[in-house]
Amino acid sequence: MSIAKSESLFSLVKSLSKSEKKSFRLYAERIHESQQLLYMQLFDLYDKQKKLDEVEIKRQLGNISATNYANVKRHLYEQILTSLRLVNKNKKSNIRLSEMIDFAYILYGKGLYMQALKILEKAKKFAKQHHRDLSILNIIEIEKMIHSRHITRSKLKPINNLLEEAAEKAATLLSTVKLSNLKIALHKFYIEKGHVRNKEEETEVKKFFEANLPDVKENALDKMERIYLYQSYVWYYYILNDFTKCSKYALKWVNMYENNTDLQARDVNLYFRAYHYLLTSLFNKKEKENYLEHYAEIEQFRKLNYAKFNQNTKIISFLYVHSARLNLHILRGDYTKAHDDIKKTLVRLQRYKSFLDEHKVMVFYFKIAWIYLASGNPSSSAKYLQEITNMTNKTLRLDIQAYARLMFLMVHYELDNTIILPSLIKQYTRFFEKNKINNSVQLLFLEFFIKMLKAPLLDRKKIIHTYIQLFRKLENNRYEKRTFLYLDFVIWLESRFQHTTIETLAS
Repeated sequence: MSIAKSESLFSLVKSLSKSEKKSFRLYAERIHESQQLLYMQLFDLYDKQKKLDEVEIKRQLGNISATNYANVKRHLYEQILTSLRLVNKNKKSNIRLSEMIDFAYILYGKGLYMQALKILEKAKKFAKQHHRDLSILNIIEIEKMIHSRHITRSKLKPINNLLEEAAEKAATLLSTVKLSNLKIALHKFYIEKGHVRNKEEETEVKKFFEANLPDVKENALDKMERIYLYQSYVWYYYILNDFTKCSKYALKWVNMYENNTDLQARDVNLYFRAYHYLLTSLFNKKEKENYLEHYAEIEQFRKLNYAKFNQNTKIISFLYVHSARLNLHILRGDYTKAHDDIKKTLVRLQRYKSFLDEHKVMVFYFKIAWIYLASGNPSSSAKYLQEITNMTNKTLRLDIQAYARLMFLMVHYELDNTIILPSLIKQYTRFFEKNKINNSVQLLFLEFFIKMLKAPLLDRKKIIHTYIQLFRKLENNRYEKRTFLYLDFVIWLESRFQHTTIETLAS
């Protein structure tokens, strides 16, 4: 096991809850192997350490050989996963299904064909209840294999039904895969580029969507097919900045879960995701009352069910609920009140740091930076903008990276750090040119700062007033308005014009 896998084992141990650790110890006590004492010693050492220190671990294990150490780690990793599988088999339908299919194979291997078919029929019924279409097709294929190789005393009608069911399920899966591929491709476009920036990108996305959208009728689709269809439309309209249609399909997605509680049990994370895009669309439309209503729903759901969530769902619920919470402060304009919630969010970000990608962290830092700037605390804003500009993945969400740099200019202006603004403008201009980011709002904002730096102090107020009017004209441009969703240049300029904070003007 390599160093990377040692870290994987360490993170697996650290991810275990108290009850999972207890279950693992009970499970390990049932196994009597020569290496049992050693791998349990290793488990205890990992559990006690806050940061992985393999030198100390090897010392406490008696400086065992590298080969033996690797074997013990591998064995511990496998035993933890086996224990977790047992703990979760009655909680996760896919794990339970896998076990039932394994049992059928075992029975078949012993020549007990009818018993195997009986458990497969039970598994298929269970799979249908939990919308596990891929598992259903797998089960049908095993049933067909048994019927074709052995005399099972089955009548022709049940076999014909099996063939029809296989064809029908294969068609459903093909539709599901096409919709899932479309959704992921749109997601990839958004992660790389964000919202469409011009007519060419809009045409590109529309052509791709129309060419890859399966020819399906919404009412004829099963539950999971509908969800994938709604997800695809949500991403499509989200990328196009059409938040009215985006919220329409996000609400359909939410309602699918509201009306089918079995779907919540199947994939609660997808339920949170549905609410996330509904709330994001409403936020971008500035529908305060509607936003507050749906935000209260997902907060209540999280509160009532949090104890039942696994680690992954806790992380997902944190990402979406905390993001919605900060957006609510921005929507209301009560930026100072958001400071306490920011502290809670930062605690969770630190707790889940090893599980989060840079994109998710970047979005939080950007919101936090804007809130601090809006509440009149540019120094705190600078801290989080610096985190964004220091991020290693320079191709991830280029739009947010660009907006962060523009906000940084605002921050330095408010801090009266005008001496460094010329060098920053040159630096950021190179960044924009390198990444082909050249929207009108960004260019106008750079032009504004260049003029302000050259102008006498007495002329600056007049320049600010002029640029407020210029930015207001761009707010209604369909390809430029997306920028104002992230950075409200107009209200910042007005705050500078009136020598007050954004919060004072927004509240």
